Amino acid sequence: MSHDGHRLVVSLEIEAASEEEDTEGSFDSEATDEDDDEDDESNEEPKLRYRRVGAGVRDLLGKDAASTLRVSDKFVALGTHWGCVHILDFEGNVIKSFQHHSTTVNDISIDSADEYVASASDDGKVYIYALYTSEILHFNYRRPVKTVALDPGYAHKSTRQFVSGGMAEQLIMNEKGWLGHRDTVLHANEGPVYSIQWKGSFIAWANDKGVKMYDTNTHLRITYIDRPANSPRADLYKCRMCWKDETTLLIAWADTVKVAVVRGQPTHYVEIISMLQTDYIICGIAPFNDTLLLLAYIIEDDAVSLNADSQDPESQRKRLASRPELHIINEDNEEISADVLALQGYEHYQANDYVLEFLRGEDMFYVSGPKDLVAARPRDQDDHIEWLLDHERYGEALETAREAAVTGGSKRFSVDEIGHTYLNWLVLEKQFDLAARECKGILRNDKSMWEDWVFRFIELGELKAIAPYIPIKDPYLSSTLYEIVLAYFLKSDPEALLKTIHKWPRSLYSISNVIVAVEDYLPKDKTNETLLECLADLYTYNNQPDKAIEYNLRLRRPNAFELIQEYNMFDAVKDKAVLLMEFDQHLIKKEELQVKTDPKATMGLPKKTSLMPAVQLLVKNTEAIQPSNVVKQLLKHRRFLYIYLDALFDRDRHLGYEFHDLQVELYAEYDYSKLLDFLRASHYISLEKAYKTCENKDFVPEMVFILGRMGNNKKALMLIIGRIGDVQRAIDFAKEQKDDDLWEDLLTYSMDKPLFIRGLLENVGTDIEPLRLIKRIPDELEIPGLKESLLKILQDYNLQRSLHQGCEKILVTDSVFLADRMYKTQKRGIRCDRKTVFDNATMDTSPNTIIFFCRHAYHEKCLLDKNEPALKSITIQAGSLSTKINHASQLKSAKNLGCPMCREQAAGGNAFVNRMKSHRHGTERKGSISSRPESVRSLGVVH
Repeated sequence: MSHDGHRLVVSLEIEAASEEEDTEGSFDSEATDEDDDEDDESNEEPKLRYRRVGAGVRDLLGKDAASTLRVSDKFVALGTHWGCVHILDFEGNVIKSFQHHSTTVNDISIDSADEYVASASDDGKVYIYALYTSEILHFNYRRPVKTVALDPGYAHKSTRQFVSGGMAEQLIMNEKGWLGHRDTVLHANEGPVYSIQWKGSFIAWANDKGVKMYDTNTHLRITYIDRPANSPRADLYKCRMCWKDETTLLIAWADTVKVAVVRGQPTHYVEIISMLQTDYIICGIAPFNDTLLLLAYIIEDDAVSLNADSQDPESQRKRLASRPELHIINEDNEEISADVLALQGYEHYQANDYVLEFLRGEDMFYVSGPKDLVAARPRDQDDHIEWLLDHERYGEALETAREAAVTGGSKRFSVDEIGHTYLNWLVLEKQFDLAARECKGILRNDKSMWEDWVFRFIELGELKAIAPYIPIKDPYLSSTLYEIVLAYFLKSDPEALLKTIHKWPRSLYSISNVIVAVEDYLPKDKTNETLLECLADLYTYNNQPDKAIEYNLRLRRPNAFELIQEYNMFDAVKDKAVLLMEFDQHLIKKEELQVKTDPKATMGLPKKTSLMPAVQLLVKNTEAIQPSNVVKQLLKHRRFLYIYLDALFDRDRHLGYEFHDLQVELYAEYDYSKLLDFLRASHYISLEKAYKTCENKDFVPEMVFILGRMGNNKKALMLIIGRIGDVQRAIDFAKEQKDDDLWEDLLTYSMDKPLFIRGLLENVGTDIEPLRLIKRIPDELEIPGLKESLLKILQDYNLQRSLHQGCEKILVTDSVFLADRMYKTQKRGIRCDRKTVFDNATMDTSPNTIIFFCRHAYHEKCLLDKNEPALKSITIQAGSLSTKINHASQLKSAKNLGCPMCREQAAGGNAFVNRMKSHRHGTERKGSISSRPESVRSLGVVH
């Protein structure tokens, strides 16, 4: 990855303030003076905000030098070259210190509960400090220990495991057992161990060969990641690692970054999902949302530095170093930000002197050098607003502040203050139009501020810029101000005056005052039609329609018709139909001229003369302006009469019906295309007169239609065939009339015309038997396309036959299904109870009962006495199956046996209705059951 992205130079400036304020410094972006390009680069906003961690850290690093750093959710642990471990809060205040090592603290580890801190030193010892008790454990490995890592669950596990490594070239796990602490060598003999990171059950460590990983659950090593090829010495540029989450390990070694992910369950393996190479040494890596944060150590002479394996290491320390940088790399391995950090004493430090740590979950980062500790966090909205204001990007700052107001607002900036600053800046920059547009959003409903800014625009001579944005409600400004604006437009821009009069409510200003001003100014510019329009509108607004009409007529403005309607002035124009129609012609000519000069100006123009305002005024107010009166005035102006009657018919077909015969003549003269549609739509025309008119004009299609209406179909068909020669039209006409004689005439006429025969073959398949046509075709007559026509007939016939067969199969299937269902239904028994079947009789005295499938029940005696007197009632004795079978056979053999009630209902008439009524009334009276011997009473319906 190239290192050509913009760098923002970030300098650390200690505030020269009182002792109460000297605990923090400020990190500000500033342009260097090296060249002009730095000014352009400062226009790119940094991603992070920096501050120097002050308080006790400044005193500590004034006497000592930081060697390592570790951050937890509750505190910061700082190791020094004098062997001290200091516990700090996030502001840099010292909470607790431990002085047990005799030389440099190389590494610090904190458990996940933030209760224990471990330190490793070049004195070969590892100390574990309990932060909330006096417990301190120490372990002596007699060789410099470069790194240490506590079990994340150290505080809650009895095993108290930790892992360490260093110059002894061993990865040692120490754990507490029955007999005390014991060491277990997990790996050895591949060079010093420089870094260990423990997350969950995975331990990752780096030595001279590469990075390895160990699973504490399975006690197996699960991966080996090679050290990058051609890497410089591992002791000069040690490996930097951190866990992004439970399974993702970020590895930075020299100038190479790798992202490794642990996969698989239960057998784990590691996959490298991303890798990039930089042109700088990486001395710290951390996750930042979906990006990577890299602490870069810039090497001026890459060739010399990277080949330092064979050179004297001291030669590099004599070279002055560059400032460290923080780079942000996105998921596509592209650099999106680079900040240059001016840490104290950076000229004398090497890559291993810097440490980058981060606070998980809060995007807080710490960069430490031997004499400095810097905290970085993502820039918030206030930081963003401040940066925008510093760079005079007030518009963006205002939008950001407004967005922040939705979620609670900015803590340091006011939307109103930013808005006023923005307006003042725009005025200074002479961006008056933009300033006027922004006034509405900034000034809102503040009346006094609006008036102040309007007068300021007036003083600057830019009233035209703010006039369109002056509020006309919420708030209402003083009427004097509105009149000042109108007076300004009167002298400078009459068009703007007219638009403003149309836009502003009439209550904002004194209409009389404005009328006086316009009339006083009009003599100076008598030919200005815009001023005449202003007066016409103002008189209208001032309820003086008589004067308004005068100006509208002088201008020939379409709104003259609106005034007539609004003030009900129809009596004044009811005898001026010709004048009104001429007004329409003037408007039409004006529009035609506009189209000639600008062909694109056709949008919005009326497409029909009947839609012009004058004729629409006449047809929409027929009660006040009678059509008979209008027609009388327009008789000598037949084109105007045509336009009027056409618009009247479009509005209502029944209005002016007495003029439909005249309208036929007018359509024939001025608009033939509408004649046939008019003949179809009108029911008031005289067919004889219309036919005569069409015959004089030789309008054959119209004559055909009229003949059809008159019933003279044969003559109409002959016109189609003889004059028009359109076989399809002749066929359609025959289909519409549905007259067999008409078809016969068409067939007879077509026998010597091959084109007609072909047309008939292709189109009459369902209306006339094809065989009837084919038999009549003369022999030896050549018909173009005959084969295709016959094939089409056969295809249509096959399709019809297939449809008939399909319908027949469906009908048969449905019949069989319904018959089977009826048979199964009739075989089922019918449930009945004693009350329904035996009525009020006892079991011993009751006669036999017959129940039909319609579920009506009758006494057998009553039913047979009426319907089948030949059948004798047989008393069925209980348990006599043979008697039941014989009796059932006799009943089935009866021809006329059926339900009397259902027969009466099927026969219709009032018999069934009367029976139902008598039965209903009979149940309401005691003892009212009919005793007529010829009636058959149903016992009810069996459910």
